[in-house]
Amino acid sequence: MKLHDIREIMKLVNQSSIEELEWELDGTTVVIKKAAPVTIVEETIVEQATEVETGYQQAAATAEEVEAEEQKVEEEDQTTIISSTSIGLFYAAVAVGQSIKKGDIIGRCTIEPLQLTEEIFSTADGEVAEILAADGQLVDYGRALIAVKQK
Repeated sequence: MKLHDIREIMKLVNQSSIEELEWELDGTTVVIKKAAPVTIVEETIVEQATEVETGYQQAAATAEEVEAEEQKVEEEDQTTIISSTSIGLFYAAVAVGQSIKKGDIIGRCTIEPLQLTEEIFSTADGEVAEILAADGQLVDYGRALIAVKQK
């Protein structure tokens, strides 16, 4: 494995939410771990803590409202979001308006330095309403890739 390949893998790990990657090829093992986040300790004032707590409560309420609205939209439109089951550069294998069935290949995630490719399969029947990730875009586990409008 070349140093350039290892640097590319490090960039992919750094841009993703994974904490550790271990890979072995021909007796050579490469382990890449992210460093723990640095914690800065500061003195806090009780008034600031109250403001922060209020902010958290407001954010939680807003998140619940957004989640409820998204669920409502999904129910109304009968739209299913297909998410990434892998990490890497995403390439769509479908187009907007194309009919797909559960189990069809909708795209691929590749990690070119490792020569790894994983196919992403549809989890619903319907018509591709929107492609949410651009070709060549770095995606992570759970990233929304394609919206499928159910027939």
